[in-house]
Amino acid sequence: MLPGLNIKFTNGNIGNVVSTEDGVLGLIASAVAVADTFELDKAYEVKSMQDVAALGITPDVNNYHLYKALEEFYAEAGSGTKLWLMGVAKTTTVTSWFTVNVGTGKAPVHTMLDKAKGEISGVFTCYDPSEAITVENGMDADVPLAIAAAQKLAEDYTKDNYAPFYVILEAYGYTGVASDLPDLTERTDNRVAVFVGETKERTGDVSHNGAASQVLAGRLSTLQVQENAGKVKRGSLETLTAFIVDDAVEDVDVEALHDKGYITFRTHARKAGYYFTDDPLATDPEEDYNGIARRRVIDKAYRLAHNVASEEILEDFTLTNQGAIDPFYAASVEGNIEREIATKMTANGELSASPTDKDDLGVKAKFDAEANVSTTNKINLTLQVRPKGYARFFEIALGYGVTLN
Repeated sequence: MLPGLNIKFTNGNIGNVVSTEDGVLGLIASAVAVADTFELDKAYEVKSMQDVAALGITPDVNNYHLYKALEEFYAEAGSGTKLWLMGVAKTTTVTSWFTVNVGTGKAPVHTMLDKAKGEISGVFTCYDPSEAITVENGMDADVPLAIAAAQKLAEDYTKDNYAPFYVILEAYGYTGVASDLPDLTERTDNRVAVFVGETKERTGDVSHNGAASQVLAGRLSTLQVQENAGKVKRGSLETLTAFIVDDAVEDVDVEALHDKGYITFRTHARKAGYYFTDDPLATDPEEDYNGIARRRVIDKAYRLAHNVASEEILEDFTLTNQGAIDPFYAASVEGNIEREIATKMTANGELSASPTDKDDLGVKAKFDAEANVSTTNKINLTLQVRPKGYARFFEIALGYGVTLN
């Protein structure tokens, strides 16, 4: 085994009752190649709709939905936002995009992830198949399979390449009956979210069974890692219309979708425009990594910790009489990791730290000072960061009072 570094995510530490480029995303989409400009199974970097036009992607019958996805992503994210794009054949399923081929050892999405050299923090999809789908439990039967495949690939890619990412899938073919959908809160796929809802009616001029995950992706690309996609103070979404199947979002019980762990559009009383319900991942709401914001925060800490710790691989250091790590060396590495994360996260408001305690950095790194390193050559470090809280519910007791002081 090569000398290296292994960072494992711990869980159950929050007690929930429920310089990196943080917003670089990748889109994998059903598409048709464009002669000389846009090949399938090839990753492209785009930063605007001008770049999209240069690839020859237009809203014609072949790539209408891909063009729409890109147009709406940039409407939300803004021109100049880096995006990785890869088209795949319309005969392939979403599950196959994230499934490793036993012959090559790679899944189709690996092409884009590898080309981006680890900078992709999230992947979203635009599915537009040429074949008929099978609907089970309220949506395309492939969706639950794709969730599992995407989760496994994301976990494996993180372990092998130190480049963690999350995935946003579409509740493709959703029938409009929330009670038929599988309950995502019963799963353990904490790197995958599923989106419901579109910016156009399903049976409009161009029918589409997918979801506007590109709007969610566009909003996420503008946020700091700790910010929830549904944060009201960030303002309403750019889209002026939002539907679930053929019904306006205002007329749909979006709470039923939210309670099953899906992300969708919503409105707020006396506020114009559309927002997102929340940012849940397909997992238990009480686990630490239960939402996209929680996932983005811990993934950024992971990347920063790796940047520092990887510098120490095969470094020599003094041992104590008990064969344990020298406390001065341990303190030096602990301090380097804490400072890196504090500088690039806590100082930016992405982690919680006490404003009255100058020594509270919102991060704590600690080596196992008792382990015998002389025989194992393995040093164990525990790294914890303190996340932000989220104002999901307000309870206001309102009444009259005579003596208000």
